[in-house]
Amino acid sequence: MVRLCRMQHKSLVGGERAAEPEGSRSPAWEEVLLEELLYSIGHLNHCEQHLLEVDSQVQLPIFLDVVNRLRRERKTLGQVLLTLERITSGGAGGELRTAWESIWCTLKHLTTALIHVDECIEKVVKLAEERGSAELGLEAASLLRVRRSLLECAVELVRRARANANLLTEPGVRCREDFCLEAEEADGK
Repeated sequence: MVRLCRMQHKSLVGGERAAEPEGSRSPAWEEVLLEELLYSIGHLNHCEQHLLEVDSQVQLPIFLDVVNRLRRERKTLGQVLLTLERITSGGAGGELRTAWESIWCTLKHLTTALIHVDECIEKVVKLAEERGSAELGLEAASLLRVRRSLLECAVELVRRARANANLLTEPGVRCREDFCLEAEEADGK
């Protein structure tokens, strides 16, 4: 799967060529950057989930500070994504989630689902090979279509957010769990 993604990445950015000068990049280069940011957000969120699973299993907050650090970095990636897509940030931070924060939260969940689907594909492919099952091979193909659709939805969500920026006020990268993080940061100041 990783090799396939790297091959797709190379074909989208033109193989092993050096970086293109500013202003001459293809639209595919910018789309790859957007996709890499989306994957990064999903992977960081997935890391948070796994560390919370560990804390839950041992019933101690051993990794909670790391989870909060990862969450802050994920939010930074989200802010970079909004900036690159020319979606300007206003002053979010109230108690109720804004439309922008709902878009951010949806992106976070979509990217995490994408990572989970990747794991499902790997497992189904392995089972199909072990069992010599053509039926499971077809199911793996179905999962690949779902994966592509999820990625397309995430990219489309960003594009529509950019196109409708005038209707959606106060863009920001915050989700419910961030309220707790903000409270901790306020207490620490």
